[in-house]
Amino acid sequence: MFKNTGKVIDFQGYFSVDTLLKTSFEDDEFLIDNLLPRGSLSLLSSRPKAGKTNLALQMATCLASGKLFLGRRTKKSKVLFISLELNPKQMKKRLINTLNRYQVVDIKFRDFPFVLRFSSERKGIEALESELEFLREKYNITFDVIFIDTYVLFKDINKEAISKHKSVYELESEYLAKLRKFCEDNNSTIVLIYHNRKSQVFAGDITENIMGSTGIAGAVNEIFLLERKTGDDKAKLIATGHNIEEQDFELIFEKGLFKPLTATEKELRIAEKIIEYLGQVGEATQSEIINFIKSTGETKRVGDITEVLNKFDLENNKAGFWKCSIEKRSRGKPIRKYSLCLSESFSNIMEQKKLDVEDLENLQSYNSEGEELSGSEEEPNEVDEIKELEEIELNGLHEAVDF
Repeated sequence: MFKNTGKVIDFQGYFSVDTLLKTSFEDDEFLIDNLLPRGSLSLLSSRPKAGKTNLALQMATCLASGKLFLGRRTKKSKVLFISLELNPKQMKKRLINTLNRYQVVDIKFRDFPFVLRFSSERKGIEALESELEFLREKYNITFDVIFIDTYVLFKDINKEAISKHKSVYELESEYLAKLRKFCEDNNSTIVLIYHNRKSQVFAGDITENIMGSTGIAGAVNEIFLLERKTGDDKAKLIATGHNIEEQDFELIFEKGLFKPLTATEKELRIAEKIIEYLGQVGEATQSEIINFIKSTGETKRVGDITEVLNKFDLENNKAGFWKCSIEKRSRGKPIRKYSLCLSESFSNIMEQKKLDVEDLENLQSYNSEGEELSGSEEEPNEVDEIKELEEIELNGLHEAVDF
């Protein structure tokens, strides 16, 4: 049993409780506000073809340019993107789309420090360390963030050791521990891109969705889980980890890019579901409506649903979709009942609301300094700046910028 003698214990990581509580630590530095810490090992995972590479490219572009990522502020960072799945031609097409979306025009390295590496012949931590040392010594370049797409193609775990000496769990945990130490020693963040299990059912515990050994989910600092079915425009990003609070983002996938679902859009989707339900049942209590919306998967938050009920109540909104009657009881709380009262065609009302949403998005595309954050929604096309790019090969390192 440990007994606090009042003396400072400083031996190979031992701390007495009073010493630990008196010790001051620096606040975590975030590259993306309250989402991506500096010096951490993170995992971005999704089912195949859900758009994880597109999302990673968005994150990398926002970090290199200092643009907002899903509404969060970023710290401008030097980015290395190791692409082991897409070839240069495929990556160029996606990158142009992303650059156009965020209106990144000045793509010289000093203004947009984003480097791409494509070779898959050299794998593992040792190869990465040697390449980074080469770049540091020859070009004085270091990186704040390294994206690895994908972890499966990057790792060089000896498969023979699985059956002879150690389990998959042990080998994965040890390998990821080396990557974590690399992050800590170099004060760099690594984002590993990975696959979810192929099951179409999304597990409640997000770690259960990640493919392979549970050692992977347990060994990283943060997990970003992208949920989207192929062909669907709706998506959700769930984030959790040691240094961040669990949070989720409702997203729309449009023309190869993810954007946040605005509150107004979300409210309209819930309202559509409520109108559909009331059209079937005629009248329903607040509890019945809440249970119905939860069953559709649109949202599980009661506050979101009650806010929509109040917002489009005829008493609060002349263009409301429904009216509320209150049934008093001798005991207990009064019962709120809702029924439709559409005075105009629903399609006309919704069309007007959608116009309001577009206006809102236009306003949100500017930050406080007046800088436009969102670009054209047109199909990707070649821009003059892209044609000026030089491709440099340095021992397998392909770089689309001018050092």
